[in-house]
Amino acid sequence: MKDALIYLTSAMAVVMATVVVLTRAPVRQAMVLSGYGLTLGVLFVVLQAPDVALSQIGVGTVVIPLLVLLAVHAARRHLPPPDTPHPSGPPPGTAPHAPDTHRHRPAGRGDDT
Repeated sequence: MKDALIYLTSAMAVVMATVVVLTRAPVRQAMVLSGYGLTLGVLFVVLQAPDVALSQIGVGTVVIPLLVLLAVHAARRHLPPPDTPHPSGPPPGTAPHAPDTHRHRPAGRGDDT
């Protein structure tokens, strides 16, 4: 029975690790990372390492996801809103009314006169 519990919690840890890696949005990834930390904590309890489990639950379930969320919030706070134009205007040649003056000619045709 104990071996089955170890295999089950190990499989849950593998599945949660895969879900963390495949999650694209950073905020969602932090939440899934919290669940992964809890899963690892349960695995350590099953493996009879309660001190490691307590550390894992404290750090992996609370501290690391909180740091990720704070970093995402800080990064988003410094970005301009998506509909705000750049303060110096659009980069040269990207205005919608600018004509396309740079025509591409294939190299090596010999008609550069």
